Amino acid sequence: MTALSLICLLIAPAWLLMSHRGVDLLPLLLAALGSISFLASCLVNDVSVLWPNALAPAAFGLYFIGLTVLTGRAVDSIAAALAGLAVGAIVFFATEGIELTHTGRFADVWKYGIASAVTILIVFGLTTLRAPVLALSVALAALGLASLGLNYRAHALVCFLSAGTLVINHFLGTRLRRGWQFTGLIMIGVAFAYAMPMVARTGMFGAALQAKTLEQETFDVPLLLAGRTEPPMSITAILERPLLGWGSAMNLPPDVYTQAQHLATRFGFSPTFPFDVYWELPPSNYSAMHSILLGSWAEGGVLAVLLPAALVVACLGLVWNFTRLGRWAPLGITVALQGIWDLLYGPWLYNMIPTFACIALFFAATHFRGPPVRSSAKQ
Repeated sequence: MTALSLICLLIAPAWLLMSHRGVDLLPLLLAALGSISFLASCLVNDVSVLWPNALAPAAFGLYFIGLTVLTGRAVDSIAAALAGLAVGAIVFFATEGIELTHTGRFADVWKYGIASAVTILIVFGLTTLRAPVLALSVALAALGLASLGLNYRAHALVCFLSAGTLVINHFLGTRLRRGWQFTGLIMIGVAFAYAMPMVARTGMFGAALQAKTLEQETFDVPLLLAGRTEPPMSITAILERPLLGWGSAMNLPPDVYTQAQHLATRFGFSPTFPFDVYWELPPSNYSAMHSILLGSWAEGGVLAVLLPAALVVACLGLVWNFTRLGRWAPLGITVALQGIWDLLYGPWLYNMIPTFACIALFFAATHFRGPPVRSSAKQ
């Protein structure tokens, strides 16, 4: 519950006065199906219907309705809403925070709180000031280097990919087809995946990143899983109960963990990996699956995964056609790439759900509502 929740609840009736097309209603339909699926799963598995992850689809629906009213589906207004969400997140973590940010270390506040918000705010500010694309690329690259030094590799990757995409499009956009640009984006990601561990092992970006990298290499965590250890557990849970799920990751019995460990070793994990330390979390921790996509299916059932899957498609669509956002293309590519990472490898976090609502609005505005917006860099 945030202040924005109350605002969206108060202005929700205005949504009924707006005109809507079928594609505008699709996110709400998927959110409703996800809520119903989670409700059924919670009741069947004797899990509280107030389990945080179970409330996520309904929260998305509320934010989507409220932000639709606030922005009128205009691209400029959606960008401003993202900036407002970023300010709210920074204020929250500066004044309240969560348990992971109460360590007294700025690195933890950055990694578990404000990194994405600061990035959105900087990109929004530079775009508002009409900074050239190369300046935005340099700013994103600098943020990526800062995140490496603060042991936040995922955010560093997002920043480098965003900067690389902008540079490729700026210099080769008119001569290189979108497919080849996308291939260049993938090559940047692969290069980062192979070069970063080598640099990290030297300690150039700090002892924390060095220790984390060496630990993962010791236990042979597969590169495809991007350092995350939870996917084998999530996949096993899905295979055991694909229709209604488990209600909560805390419901998984010992035999599921055992099967998941066997699957993990087939994936390439070292048999000596301390699975119980990483997988069996206390009941107060709702991030056990550490994947919005896989976790939604494992906990809420097959219908609950439809909304996260659609959001992945929306993020990919924004990455593929980010130039349709015009001057907001740098902001769009950044939030879309961050969104892909969060959906595949992250749990629900503070202010993330309304950000995904903005991504859905961005996608609908640039793919289904009139002609594409021309890139301001070409004007």
